[in-house]
Amino acid sequence: MDLRLMGSTSRHGRRRAADPVAEFIEVVQEVLATAEETYGAEELEPGLERALAILQRNPELRGEFESRVIALIDFPKEGVVEMVSFLMYVLRWGAVREAVEERIRHPRGDVSNIRLYEAMLDAFSDSWRDRDLFARFSGA
Repeated sequence: MDLRLMGSTSRHGRRRAADPVAEFIEVVQEVLATAEETYGAEELEPGLERALAILQRNPELRGEFESRVIALIDFPKEGVVEMVSFLMYVLRWGAVREAVEERIRHPRGDVSNIRLYEAMLDAFSDSWRDRDLFARFSGA
């Protein structure tokens, strides 16, 4: 992924960023790095919870956050499907849903990504089939 789309922050710096967008970008990068190193949603969930909390604490920045999440879907590497799905199962942002649907209708680049986009789109439903992978949604 071109990190210029996400901004530049240290993935190892755990201090809280003063800027909520920078803080979100840092958490996204940490989740994606963890996804590269591990298998299983349970190891991603703490970072996903932090990302969700940032988005929920800063509703006035929704437009900026939507842009960042949409930028992620164009690079569906390890962890992106889980991140977008987890966040959108809770938030159900229309702009993100429309962007995912657009990628399904008009794929950019690798057409095999359509399956990944379909998995992300499924999270906009109450019957999201992968929700049980996450403790938050499985009742665990």
